[in-house]
Amino acid sequence: MRFRQTLTTIVCATGMLAGTVGCTGKVEPSPATATPPGTSGPPIVTPPGRPQTPADAGTSPDEDGGVATDGGTTPTDPPADPVDPPPTEPQEPEPPPPAEPQYTRVLWVSPSGNDSAAGTEALPLRTVARAVSLVKPGEAVFLQSGTWREHVELKERQGTADKPLTLRAAPGATAILKGGSIGETALVDVSGAYWNLQGLTVDVGGESAFAVMWRGAGAHHGVLRDSIVKNGTEGAGVYVTEKAHDVLIEDNDISHFDQGDVDSHGVAVQTSASNVTVRGNDIHHNSGDGVQCLGPEGGATNPGTPFDNLLVEDNQLHDNRENGADIKTCTHVTLRGNTIYNHRAVSTSAGEGIIVHMSPSDVTLEDNVFYANARAIQIGGNREGAPPTRVILRRNLIHDGLGDADGEEGTGIRVDASVDVKVQHNTVWNLSGACLIFGTGSNGASQGLDVRNNIFAGCGIAARGGSGRSGAVVDGNLYYRSGGAAVFSLDGATVGLADWRTKAGLDKRSQERAPAFVDTGADDYQLAAQSPAREAGLSLGLPYCGAAPDQGAFESGCP
Repeated sequence: MRFRQTLTTIVCATGMLAGTVGCTGKVEPSPATATPPGTSGPPIVTPPGRPQTPADAGTSPDEDGGVATDGGTTPTDPPADPVDPPPTEPQEPEPPPPAEPQYTRVLWVSPSGNDSAAGTEALPLRTVARAVSLVKPGEAVFLQSGTWREHVELKERQGTADKPLTLRAAPGATAILKGGSIGETALVDVSGAYWNLQGLTVDVGGESAFAVMWRGAGAHHGVLRDSIVKNGTEGAGVYVTEKAHDVLIEDNDISHFDQGDVDSHGVAVQTSASNVTVRGNDIHHNSGDGVQCLGPEGGATNPGTPFDNLLVEDNQLHDNRENGADIKTCTHVTLRGNTIYNHRAVSTSAGEGIIVHMSPSDVTLEDNVFYANARAIQIGGNREGAPPTRVILRRNLIHDGLGDADGEEGTGIRVDASVDVKVQHNTVWNLSGACLIFGTGSNGASQGLDVRNNIFAGCGIAARGGSGRSGAVVDGNLYYRSGGAAVFSLDGATVGLADWRTKAGLDKRSQERAPAFVDTGADDYQLAAQSPAREAGLSLGLPYCGAAPDQGAFESGCP
């Protein structure tokens, strides 16, 4: 159920093999993961470093350079090549999937078993509770095909890093944990350490309960993998809270958590918890968000310090009532390689693919693909404290949004009240609304905004700048609108690129040309050989291949 995006093929742009394939430029800090040995727990997510400020980015944003004219010429004085960095050691390739774990003992459970039996495959136990009471570190509970209407509490027994505890479907079996009348907070309630859950169907049966919940400081190094999780009416399907930490949620189908017009999220992580990875899941058809990171602000169920260290990567997030992902007051959050689609505006949401608001900090959105959303990315908006701070939007592809014909606004990227947001090397294509909106928020300015080396093409409005744009750096971008000149909105007035430059002081080294993608009909937004966006970007201290960086999400010419 892994969904890695085509953006990962641009190895130079993402820093992969940068020292071995002829890429140049300084490498900006980027989140990384490291998987501990064994199969007992999730990767530890390294918090992203503080983003570089424009002054650190290799070329001064205030430096004068060649200016492209409205007539479609390229910059007359492209930036100088950056100095090559010292050679770096190539990164090790990803290791192969781990071998099937070896258990010191397996306890078998069948609906036709007997809790007085030996617990072997031939003489299985009957209840999950009985097997859980007997399992020891390094052992596993195998569920044969069948349905169990039990509240599964994983509390008394604790695994270790070398000897985790496992509850899973037997190979080839369909094991269903079924709710409906359990009357508990969660169908599977984990407050113990080193529990691996695998291959299960957790069907809440419409009950007001979480499907799987990790809670308490003793709930750590847990895994939920290869499972179907569905049909609840509580606030979320999978929930990590109350100081639980180091949890991996991987390769699951999580859907149909529904409270009508009230939030019920696919996955929710809460204040005081930390170190959660959500990877390779299909999360869809929930009445809230696909993934939500909750903060301590008003309305939160738990006060406390903000959630810290969330990695959401390689997921399909789609058809949720509100958003694909909602990041509130959380710290060190990375959303990478996800495909996010089919989110419409409702009374409680503008239909964002991803929204980052309240008071989060150190958030990175990279290598994601967005389509069929009313608004792809929203930074800032409603808040109770400081605005979102140190946010990076890098190498995301946004295309074919919902728009006028769908009764939606069709916006690509909107940056409202925020501090130090970087919008770099993104491609936005074919939206009825604006490719980019900034400085228009009602509760604060877009402070320290840096928008460079993007492609904004095929939108009703190329960019809209409001009064809260003071100090924004917008340059080195490519703009295009078929059938006429690109349209900009400046403080409510419609202008062309020339007036946008003169009156706003922005985009001095940007160009207005058709981007020449390989094949938009086949959703191939890489740059064709004749594209004017090739080697037309500014040096931002990021890796690239060739004489200069490309504009947009895809770097060309990497071996």
